[in-house]
Amino acid sequence: MKLKTRGKSSRLGSWASLAAVVVLAMLLMPTPALAYLDPGTGSFLIQGVIAVVVGAGFAIKMFWHRIKALFTGQTMDEDDDPDE
Repeated sequence: MKLKTRGKSSRLGSWASLAAVVVLAMLLMPTPALAYLDPGTGSFLIQGVIAVVVGAGFAIKMFWHRIKALFTGQTMDEDDDPDE
């Protein structure tokens, strides 16, 4: 008994490639937004970028020993855990 899987997987692949082409076309052909961006919007965006950078720095600081142990291959003892 042979299973027929070729038809279903090829249809799925063609749908995925068609969807990728449509999304790419939509991204490459933008339409005008017709929106007003005041100076407060720019400072709001800058504030968001700063918040992401500070948040990532804080997360790295909190988990630094675990990240270091992951890359160096060392194991952490239960009493070495600075997070608790």
